Amino acid sequence: MTTGVTFDEPFYDEIGKYAVRFAVPVVFGESAASSYAAALNNGTATLLKLNHRYLAVTCYHVLASYRKRKAKHPSTMFQVGTVALEPDTHLLSEDESLDLAVLELTPFVGVEPGLTEARFVSPLNWPPASVTTEDVLCFAGFPGIWRDQIALGHIRLYALSSGASAVLSVLPDRITTTIQVAECVTQINHGKVLGSLGGMSGGPVFVWRTQPLLTAELVGFIYEYQETLDLLLVRSGSVLTDSGIVA
Repeated sequence: MTTGVTFDEPFYDEIGKYAVRFAVPVVFGESAASSYAAALNNGTATLLKLNHRYLAVTCYHVLASYRKRKAKHPSTMFQVGTVALEPDTHLLSEDESLDLAVLELTPFVGVEPGLTEARFVSPLNWPPASVTTEDVLCFAGFPGIWRDQIALGHIRLYALSSGASAVLSVLPDRITTTIQVAECVTQINHGKVLGSLGGMSGGPVFVWRTQPLLTAELVGFIYEYQETLDLLLVRSGSVLTDSGIVA
């Protein structure tokens, strides 16, 4: 796992931070432009291109939390990376039992600053190939405890990433891995410490493939972290059709 770490060996640096390039924070709550201490929550979204559509995959429970808050506070904002939007307007698919929600960002790509085609993982094949307990994963997300509001209208989120995590178990729609917090390589600045990792939900999970060359294949999306057991639960990418529908 890396958190603000730069390795002397560039290869390890890329491995450790690979998944972050396809992850963006999902932030909702009080507008940071209206308060110096805005009441906010956050999750993570995976940026994914399927069939020429640019998608943001996050968790159903993130969207459900936003809707609950929006019902009480109509001014509640919702933002995916740099894009402020009404998620239900751009909702492509959702499933409560699988805990996934898919938003379409195609209208914003190349228009919003920083939201370029290169930010989206574009699989050669979908759904992804199966995962086994012999595989090694990498993943990333944005823990809520590392979220800072540093100025009016300015929020900073720090990413947590792992470049090499073991597969503990595999089910048809779920992969289980571990963060191994006690063994992490970390360098956390600005007074941040390891703790609750809520906010990782929706983050991308890749498996390293070694035939014929080393490549990373997107295989799922983080949907839960069980802190007491140090278990990270991953929804398999196989539940998502190549049209972006959760099924």
